[in-house]
Amino acid sequence: MQNPLVALAHRLFGERRSDERTAEAEGRTMLEAANDIRENPRTVECRDGRALGYADCGDPAGDPLVVFHGFPNSRVFGALFDGVGRERGLRIVAPERPGIGVSDPLPSRTVADWTADVADLARALTLDSFPVLGVSGGGPYAAACAAGLPRVERAAIVCGLAPLESVGFGDRLPFLLAEHARPLATLSLWADGRNARRNPENYLTSRAEASADTDEERWRGEMGQVLLESGREAVNRHGYGPLVTDLAVPAREWGFDPGSIDVPVSLWYGKEDHIVPLSMGFHYAEAIPTAEAHIYPGQGHLSVIEENQGRVLDALVGS
Repeated sequence: MQNPLVALAHRLFGERRSDERTAEAEGRTMLEAANDIRENPRTVECRDGRALGYADCGDPAGDPLVVFHGFPNSRVFGALFDGVGRERGLRIVAPERPGIGVSDPLPSRTVADWTADVADLARALTLDSFPVLGVSGGGPYAAACAAGLPRVERAAIVCGLAPLESVGFGDRLPFLLAEHARPLATLSLWADGRNARRNPENYLTSRAEASADTDEERWRGEMGQVLLESGREAVNRHGYGPLVTDLAVPAREWGFDPGSIDVPVSLWYGKEDHIVPLSMGFHYAEAIPTAEAHIYPGQGHLSVIEENQGRVLDALVGS
């Protein structure tokens, strides 16, 4: 929900008509939105003096939706929701976690610490209340805000990471290495980033070939390009150290109980997801009292995001 003064200003000066928003959505591609976000960074100052980077896209006159990016991504990730935000009259605000992109680092953080940063962002942008959407690696942070931030009225977790107890040792290993073997994790992420920089086309092809069949064309297409740009921006200012921290945080004590969540939470998972195991969705469904789960047999990690955007946003705004 917008601040009343902001809403009044919009009424006084005139909001754009729905057909105008739709025309703009059709005229600007996801990649164009991503480039605009990358080239025009925005920050707010947190209460401890750190800078927090964020994207502000979609419909600038719309009600806010706060989107938490995946891993290894940045505020550029918000471009994935720019078009649907304009079509549906939603302002997409996509903050980037500490040390990512233009955000200052916070090495010893937990998942629950994110709620303070989001509260600082909301105060700076005069957002009274709003829904949150956590995608993939952003899932834990959406759950944290649903549990500990009174401003949050609804939450959605799309192919989101859950507590590591929900998976076996092999799926936990990358997170454990980041927490307990930082040099090895840093080298691995650096090598992956070097491959992406040297030959982006081959890199996206390799991601496509390792993905579910339903995700292949998405990795090779514009969605893959946006994710590539988002990943590049993630390490552009502070390097790979904070990215390793971002991978390590889920291996730490999260600092909140998902069972304490009392706002509506929708869960969206694909059975063909090769990145986030479906067992993580089942874990949330059992742990969160207000959870409503949506499971799609023929969808993977990217397709569950793209094919359900409208339904996810409807759930978040209470349609």
